[in-house]
This record gives sequence, structure tokens and C-alpha cells, in this order.
Amino acid sequence: MNGKRYVVLGLAAVLGVTATACSGSSEETEEIEKAVVDVVNPERGSLSTDTAYIGMAAPQQQVYVTPMVSGTVTEVNFQVGDTVQEGDLLFRIDDEAARLQLASAEAAYHSAEAGVQAATGGARDLQNYQTEQSIQQLRDSINDVDESIDEMEDNLGDLRDAGGRLASARNQAQAGVNALTQSQISLEAEKQNLQAEKAALDAELAALDPEDPDLESKQNALKEKITEKNTAIENKSNEIDSVKLDIVNAQAQVDMIQTQIDGIDASKTQLKSGIDTAEDSRETINENLATAEQSYAITQNEVYPDTDATYAAQLESASVGIDSAQMQLDYYTVEAPIGGVVESVGVEENQMVSAGTAAYIISNKDSMTVTFQVTEEAKNALAVGDPVTVERTGNTYEGTITEVGTMAGAQTHLFTVKASVAGASDSIPNGVTVKVYATTRQEDDKLIVPYDALYFSAGDAYVYCVEEGAIVRTPVTVGLMSDTQAVVEEGLTEDSLVVDNWSSRLRDGAPAQIASVNGEAPEPEEAPEEEAPEEEAPEEEAPEEDAPEEEAE
Repeated sequence: MNGKRYVVLGLAAVLGVTATACSGSSEETEEIEKAVVDVVNPERGSLSTDTAYIGMAAPQQQVYVTPMVSGTVTEVNFQVGDTVQEGDLLFRIDDEAARLQLASAEAAYHSAEAGVQAATGGARDLQNYQTEQSIQQLRDSINDVDESIDEMEDNLGDLRDAGGRLASARNQAQAGVNALTQSQISLEAEKQNLQAEKAALDAELAALDPEDPDLESKQNALKEKITEKNTAIENKSNEIDSVKLDIVNAQAQVDMIQTQIDGIDASKTQLKSGIDTAEDSRETINENLATAEQSYAITQNEVYPDTDATYAAQLESASVGIDSAQMQLDYYTVEAPIGGVVESVGVEENQMVSAGTAAYIISNKDSMTVTFQVTEEAKNALAVGDPVTVERTGNTYEGTITEVGTMAGAQTHLFTVKASVAGASDSIPNGVTVKVYATTRQEDDKLIVPYDALYFSAGDAYVYCVEEGAIVRTPVTVGLMSDTQAVVEEGLTEDSLVVDNWSSRLRDGAPAQIASVNGEAPEPEEAPEEEAPEEEAPEEEAPEEDAPEEEAE
């Protein structure tokens, strides 16, 4: 709403119309009452319309926990309604047989390992260990060098950025020096002009005629002007001195920034040299690593080819047996895959549970997902990230569209839209229906008036405006409309005074009295102060006052 002030224009509250009776002895006054109206200015803004849909609420994440093995349940830790965290132990199945199987696999591995030790000996293991450690150290050294190079390159990039910023600052400071220099030139030119004007005044003073009777008056006037010029010249000189000082300070700032740039350039050169040195070191380490790896490969492939292959296969097989037994043992301990609320429990302590049967249902209700169906036109107006409002049992919640379907349903020909609603898990249970309100049309930067100010006749829209104290029926072209507001495409401006209330006296041309403007009392008109010309009217009409006397003669 603009902040204009409005002056109420109009006639008095009651207009007197005097009629003379046939007898001429009495007068009758007919009072015409004005239409008392509230007016508003059209506001420029945005208007949108929301469409209501029926949606289905569901947790954003829900899992069915099913055991991988069958057996007797020995421990149940959570019931329906409990809150669990990811990794919490839900229930345990009797795992005695699985533990025996793991122990057997570990024994088989240890047996194979003992065979390898007996066949290869400790010296071989020590040699292999030392070679492997040397190789690992070389690899670690390469990683350290790479990290050092990365760090130096990052620092070099930072220096380049800093140099760029300083160069920009130096250019700006230099521009300031240039501007101050131009200012100094302009001030000196102005000073020269003032000096020329003073010289002209001095010449004029010297040229005065001594015999001039107004000589003293003219001399005083010229001396006063000369004094003013001297003062102006002195002020201009002060300004020039101030600008010169500013130039010196600004140039010092430029020189300081340039010094910083030179320091950054030196640091960049040093970093580049360090990077080159580090890259040379990495190349040397790579050569050493290649030599060590080649030596280790020759030792393994030529000296112990067959023996190592045989025992490696035995150890691998035994290791896989341990992993398999451990995995089977882990199946007997069932943990929560996500954090959330337990919706269902299908196991009981000391009862049998079957593999593949849903034992727990867990829902993560940190945010709910509401799914609803829309038409193709509405789908085209919606986008991921658009806000929606979800309503259930009189409560509303704000949400955000997370998915807009691109394929219509085969039977409904509607498109699926999903929205995420945070903080509503306590009020929106899983599986209930809710109302979803989504903005499907919006118009921006439009003139907007209250919907109640609109009138329609034969399909054409109009409003009542107040112009020069009278009601004016004004045709308008309307656009988007809501329950409380409407967009006016044509017919009004932001300064229009649109009648916002109904009155039985609303008609085109009727006199109007404005009771409020945009909800505030109107400012009274200050007309009496502008009536000065009318006070002279009696003097101008004086000759007309003699007319009756002439007629009397």
C-alpha cells in the first residue's frame, strides 16, 4: 500500500435546496444525504489460488525386519510403540549350534595355518614381513608427498586468489588517486577563476571616478565583493590542500597494496619451487617402490611358487569357512536397521520364529510423506520444492513437494505427487487420509482489490470509485480471484479510490462522503488558507452594488 495522503473532496454533509412557495412567505429545504463510504487503493502484489486434494499419509521410511534363520527366540527387547535407534538389538535367536559351527571353522583355519608355518619357516616369514613393511613405507611416503603437493597447490591457489583481490583493491585505490587528482585540477581551475574575478574587481575599484558622488558607496560595495572573493579563494586553497593530503594518503595505500602483491608473488615463486622439488622426490620414491615390488614378486614367484599357492588356497578356504560361520552366527542377533517407532511385533520369547517372516515393522516418523493425485494441468503448475499445506482434524502443517510424477495412472489418468511434512508424526498417524492444499495458479505484480468491492452485471465486472466527491461506476477487467481478493487487469490505477463497503446509495453520480481511506480516517481538507483571492471580490464588485440605486432613481 503506498503512503499517499488523501484529502477528502466533496460537498457538505447536507445540501440545501431552497424552493419558494406560491405565497412567497416560506422556504422548504430538501436535504440530500451523501453515500458514506470506505475506500481503498488497489495494492500491487501477488495473488495465488490453492486447490484442495485428498492425500494418504505414510512415514518417510518404513522397514519390515525379517530374520534370516529359524529358531527359538531367547530375548525380545522392544514392543509396539517403543522408539528404537539404528543398531539396537531387537531380539535374539538361540545360536548355540551356530557358535559350534564357528568354532569348528576357526579350528580348521588354525590347522591350515600351522601347516603353512611348518612348511615355510620363520625366516621366510621374517623376510617377507620386512620386504612388505619396506614397500608399505614407500607407499606411505608417496602418499605423504602427494598430500604435501596438494597442500602446496591449495596454498598456491589461495595466494593467487589473494593476489587477485589485492590487484582489484590496488586498482580501486589507484582509481581513487586518479579521481582525487582530477578533483585537485578542478579545484585549482575554480581557484584561478576566483582569482580572475577578484582581479577584475580590483581593476573596477581602481577605475572608479574620484568625482563620482557615489564613490564611497561603490568603493564599499566593491571592497565587500573583493573580501568575499578573497575568502572564497582561501577556502578553495584549503580544499586543494585537503585534496593533496588525500592524494598522498591514497597513493600510500596503493604503494602498500603493491608491496603486499610483491610479497604474494615471492611466496608463489617459493611454493612453485617447493612443488617441483616434491614432484622430483615422488618420482624417486616411485622408482624405489617399483624396484622393491619387483624384487618381492620375483622372490614369491620363483622361490616359493607351488608351495605358496597350495597353502594359500588352504588358508583361503579356511578363512572363507570362518567368514561364513560368523555370518551365520550374526543372523541369530537381529538389530534395528533404522531408527524409529515400532509399529508391529511378531515374535515372543521362548517361541519359534521362521526365516522370512516379518518379526518387526519400524517406521521413521521424523517426517511424513503425503501422497496425492492431481490432474495434468495441476501437475504442470507444481514443482519440487513448492510449499503445500496439510490439514487433519482442524490442525494444519507446512510441507514441501519432493516428487512430481511424470506418468499418469492407467485408470485414473492422474499424476502422483509426494510431499514431505516434518514434525507431524504425533498428529498424523500412518495410513490416514489428509487434506492437501497446493498453489496451482499465481499471478505476480498485479493490482489487487478486495473481492467484496467487485460487482457483476451481465457477466461484466465493475467497481464503484470516488472521484471529485461523487460515486463513479468504473468497468474493470478482472483476472485471478480468491475468496477475499481479485486481480484487476484493466480499469484502475494504484491511486484509484475504490469503494470497499456496500451502501444503498451506491449509484453512478451520487455524492459521496469518505469515512476512511485504507482503514484510516481521511485527512481534512485545508481549503480556507487558499481563499485569499476571494477576499478582494467586494472591491471588484463595488460598481455592481450601485446598480440597484440607479434603478431606484
